[in-house]
Amino acid sequence: MRVGELTVDLRGIGCPYGSTLAIQNFRDAPVGTVITFILDDEECYLTLKRLFPLLGQRIVRSEEQNRVYRLSVLKVRFF
Repeated sequence: MRVGELTVDLRGIGCPYGSTLAIQNFRDAPVGTVITFILDDEECYLTLKRLFPLLGQRIVRSEEQNRVYRLSVLKVRFF
């Protein structure tokens, strides 16, 4: 069941601050929400792509185009 969708634009923000902002936004969203992160920092993108499954969340889409990365994560439980 999807509650909604949220987009968080983190372009221009590198790691570690970018990943910290992503986690804060993700934590505030209700369970069932799909959060799409837009990033232009490859290190931050790869970090989040590895981190969310470790936190028990589900990646529903991951793509890269012209050094812009989109990572969509379904929040399946609180952490």
